[in-house]
Amino acid sequence: MMKRLLVLGLSILLVLSLAACGATTEQLPTLALPESSASSGEESSAAQEEPAAVSDADYEDNLDGLCQYMETCYAVTGEPVEMAYDIIGAVAGVRYRFQYNGVTLQVEFYEFDLDNLGERGQECLDSVRETGEFTMLDDQVPALLSDNGKYMMIYTDADDSEENTAQRERVAALFQGFKA
Repeated sequence: MMKRLLVLGLSILLVLSLAACGATTEQLPTLALPESSASSGEESSAAQEEPAAVSDADYEDNLDGLCQYMETCYAVTGEPVEMAYDIIGAVAGVRYRFQYNGVTLQVEFYEFDLDNLGERGQECLDSVRETGEFTMLDDQVPALLSDNGKYMMIYTDADDSEENTAQRERVAALFQGFKA
């Protein structure tokens, strides 16, 4: 009897987890590649032109301002979900999950208070500065710091296509230059 209840419980968990994975995510527009990097003469019908230049001066120097700036620049889309930022010594953190070029991407942003940085935050930032990654639950997590050192980004994209690589580089440049 106990085994049947256990199997039933696990079956319910499996169904719920599969249903959660099937949830729809927002689609970020695929931007047109510059002509010099296009692999063929035809451009994707789904591709859009590069968004107009946006100045970070119009945004506050905090996590909300960074998120608004990155959304306006077509770097992320969807609703940000608050993360457990205190584990790495940050004062705030969010995650975006969305589709780009047919692939699900995940982008996380964290804000650190550089004037009141605790030991965990200092270790995390020092590690990212030195090696481009930090340790989280015995895993090495690649990350980038903004030029001002106040923000950290984790960009997860398993696709190494030309379009996704160009987008990753564009997002990194936007992020690193925020409030530099």
